[in-house]
Amino acid sequence: MTRVNSRNQNQSGVTLVETLIALFVIALMASAGAVMTTQSLTGARAVETRGDKAAELSTALSMISSDLGALIIRPSQDASQSGPPYVFEGYAPRYDGRIMVFVRNGWANPTEEARSDLQRVEYLLENGALIRRSWAAADPAQSTQTVDQVLLAGIETLDVRFGRGDTWQSEWLVPVADSATLPQKAELKFGFSRDDTLSARFLIGAGS
Repeated sequence: MTRVNSRNQNQSGVTLVETLIALFVIALMASAGAVMTTQSLTGARAVETRGDKAAELSTALSMISSDLGALIIRPSQDASQSGPPYVFEGYAPRYDGRIMVFVRNGWANPTEEARSDLQRVEYLLENGALIRRSWAAADPAQSTQTVDQVLLAGIETLDVRFGRGDTWQSEWLVPVADSATLPQKAELKFGFSRDDTLSARFLIGAGS
């Protein structure tokens, strides 16, 4: 009769302690994998969000550059006619959020409507959003349609100044059709958070 050696039998089996250790290691690896997956997904969403923000920012800056580049020396007055006409209004921004008001030409007319190619344009800051407001006329009436377009959102601070040569001012008004007093450039400094800021400069008209 063959006798089984008890020492060899104990060594060939798996003890409860070893089983618990193995389960603990597996649990740690699973937890680490979950954390890595979560971080990867969060990183992917951050990249996607930043990409969307970059596209939005690029569109906004292009719009501002296009409008200021197409500015013409043409006095304009709002529909209320509460104030004098201006060729250019620039603020940093004003108490009511107004930043810039002017007239531009070259307004596209793909449907060939019976209208002027001049457009009164206003930029304003409202509830942390940069808004482009436009009228299909240089001197809009009360019935003239207004079009508002939100170019940027999430703005915490906005500093604006206007310059000609080495002179910079936070407010620049041109009440008469005099190109000699028109600012040559504008600078907008956006603050989206403490560590997320952007400064951009634009030529006004021909920059003359």
